This record gives sequence, C-alpha cells and structure tokens, in this order.
Amino acid sequence: MDPITHTCSGILIGQTLGPSSRVRRPMLFVLALAAFAPDLDSVSYLWGPDTFYRVHHAYTHTVVGIAAVALLLAGLECYWVKVISFPGLVALNLVGCTVHVLGDVIAVWPLPLLWPWSTQDFALRWTGDFDLVVMLVVGLGTGLAATDRLQHFSRWIFGAVSLLLFGYFWWMPGWAGLGAQF
Repeated sequence: MDPITHTCSGILIGQTLGPSSRVRRPMLFVLALAAFAPDLDSVSYLWGPDTFYRVHHAYTHTVVGIAAVALLLAGLECYWVKVISFPGLVALNLVGCTVHVLGDVIAVWPLPLLWPWSTQDFALRWTGDFDLVVMLVVGLGTGLAATDRLQHFSRWIFGAVSLLLFGYFWWMPGWAGLGAQF
C-alpha cells in the first residue's frame, strides 16, 4: 500500500473510535503516525536499491516489529501527548501499526509476519503497492468522517468503506492496482 492510504487508514480508525473532543486530535495524530511508521524502513534506500529490497517490509512488518515500533513511538509520544496515558499510546500505536501491516498483506510484497519464529511469507496479492481505488475509497471515507456534520456517522462510514473494499477485492482484485504482479 501507499503511504497516503496507510495514513488515512489510521485516521479513519481513530475517527471510528469516536474520541472525546479533548483527545480527538492527539489520538488521530498518534494513529496516523503509527499507521505510517512501519514504512520508515524505506530510509534503507539511502544505502542503495539492494539494501532497500532486502530490508523494506522485513523487520518492521513482523509481529515483533509491530510491538517494537509501537513501544518506540509511545515512548516518544508520551513527551508531547499528555492527554493519553502511556498504555493508551501503546494500544493506539499497536492498532495503527497492525492496520499498516494488514494493508500490506493484501498487496504483492511478501511479509515475514512471524519472524523470528518462522520465515514463511504472507501476501494475498489482491493489489499492487499503489491502488487508486483503495486510496480513493479510504481517503474519501476519512474525509467524510472528519467533517463536522458527519462525525457522528463515522462508524457507518467505516462500515461502508469496509464493505466497498471487501466487494472490490472480492470481485475485482488488482483491477486498479498499478504494478500488480499477477
């Protein structure tokens, strides 16, 4: 999945949780950051494409990596997010990182989710790394759920987004996935 879809997925999950106005912005920020964070391993491209293809989607896209990234983020966020407790930050970061990895499982990259216990790769290959339909549906749902008039319908919007994506992947997997390898 692309970074925009990952980030919007985290925000949409946060809107669905229906936070109070006091924690709404910090919660959405934490979930957006967590839903993007596992792709910080993309910095490995600075050491060349070989290193990138060896490292990207390897360590931060595992059960252990999700836990490590969530703890690291919560440790950093606890200094400026004062309205959410440290265990709350860990939980939100776990949700965001998990949503990210689930979004990548549907794409073409094989993920070693159970590393270091198993080297088996997981990939559903329903789409490519960039899928215009998924990005539009998730982005539109996120935008609608963020509007003042529709915030109280955010769970319904999340449900509609989920149903649209389920139908899309059921009937037209990879249809708009640019670069999908089927």
